[in-house]
Amino acid sequence: MLLFIYLILPTLNKALQSYFVKFGEVQTLFEIKDALDAQLVQIDDNNKIINNLQFCYLSNRTLLTEGQTFQLPSDQFKNDSLPENSDLLIDMVILGQSEIYGLTINNHLFHISLINEITKVYDLNIINEQISLPQLIGSSEYFILAYPNYAHYLDFRNLQNQGNIENWQSRQSRYYSQIIDCYLFSVIGSDGLEIYFINQNYQSYTLDKQSIGLQAVDFRDFSISKLKEMNYLLYILCKINGIIVIDLTIQNEKVLSKLLLKNIGPKNDGIAITINNDDFVFVAYKTKNQYYVIQFNIEFINKKWGSVARFNISNKIVDIGVNEKFILVQGFHTHFLIYYQDKENAIPFQLTSVKQFVLSGDYIYGTTSKYLFQFKPNIQPYQIKCFIETDSKQIEIRYKLIYRTNQGQKSREFKVHFNQKPFIIPIYYLFFILLVFLISILFYIAYRQYKNQREKLVESQQLEQKIRKLPQNRASKLLMPYTFRVVQTNIENRINTINYGDEDTILQKDQKIF
Repeated sequence: MLLFIYLILPTLNKALQSYFVKFGEVQTLFEIKDALDAQLVQIDDNNKIINNLQFCYLSNRTLLTEGQTFQLPSDQFKNDSLPENSDLLIDMVILGQSEIYGLTINNHLFHISLINEITKVYDLNIINEQISLPQLIGSSEYFILAYPNYAHYLDFRNLQNQGNIENWQSRQSRYYSQIIDCYLFSVIGSDGLEIYFINQNYQSYTLDKQSIGLQAVDFRDFSISKLKEMNYLLYILCKINGIIVIDLTIQNEKVLSKLLLKNIGPKNDGIAITINNDDFVFVAYKTKNQYYVIQFNIEFINKKWGSVARFNISNKIVDIGVNEKFILVQGFHTHFLIYYQDKENAIPFQLTSVKQFVLSGDYIYGTTSKYLFQFKPNIQPYQIKCFIETDSKQIEIRYKLIYRTNQGQKSREFKVHFNQKPFIIPIYYLFFILLVFLISILFYIAYRQYKNQREKLVESQQLEQKIRKLPQNRASKLLMPYTFRVVQTNIENRINTINYGDEDTILQKDQKIF
């Protein structure tokens, strides 16, 4: 049995660890699904690395972006004053997990219901002469079109309920706005950050350098988390003071602010900031010609902070978003996905002409000039691919794959045969070998059982022969103990129950009991 296993294992090992590639085809040998990063090297028979890697290469992980796309209709609202196909999508919001709204440059609202699979375009009937493009801000009840010096509200349940926001403050710059509860927060550059009270006819309060206690500010982006009712934590990206953290309490139209931390991270290189539910802070930076994202851990109670990880990006960064699994980095044509919990390298993917990305749950939403789209990220893992350009060579090359997983560093060696006749064990041969192996095991078990039974039988026969050599009464007791006990019991009963005299109980000399 051991000899059989010793002889068959090298054959199976060779069949499983060798690959065969023919001329004229790019062949994918295998995938490394659990690899976070990987390196392929060529080795010689002494396991020394050969610098020139030939014929095989490592295909990097890529993001598959297959999903749903929705095209903006071009003939919904004809206008002789506008050229055909001039309407373009410029912004979008996601409400819940199924309602997508896109705003067009001609003030149309493109609505998609994923549950009902309905698309519709609404004419907002807004006339304005603004030069800059608005930001579409959404909440559970209404939309706001926010310009630097003008804003328009509308109730999407009743589009007739709309109008200008009279108390909107005109600003030279307005970078990013967001609705939290019944408050609208808006960063306005060197003027600070505005807070609008939506339920109070958009009365506003400004967090400026005086109220915060700084000599100068230049706010470009922010993210906010809610600590408890009426209490918020503001993370503001400032071009002068780096990241600043403010404890904010809003009660009865009164705003109380307290500066907790400042000068976090590089001061003047920030592009965008966002946080996840664990309150890790992610900031995109540009230093000279290098783009990168830093993950910060900020302890506002202890007033301490530190950087957790840095992720280098090879292209320009426009914006970032984050959920519990990954960071989404928006570029121009090349974008990146980073699974930050595993400290992975950035995974690039191509989507041209993307205006905006929005993360909602496990899905990525986005808009181009004519389309709204939705997809769930699906990673194609590292692959080993091989190709040979000539059929005149028959060669064998050894490779070594070194890769990192969540469990640590791993490696795998394999051999590739180019233009050689495959040494392949057909599948039915493998089944035959397995069947022979199983039958051998069964025969071995049956033989052991037979041998044990045979040994027991021989021992029983030897014991019986020894017993028969004993005196008759002794042998009878050993050979037929049950019969002896029954007869003996009857004799005892007779002796104990019949009251004979002593002379009557004496047996004759030649009388037998049995």
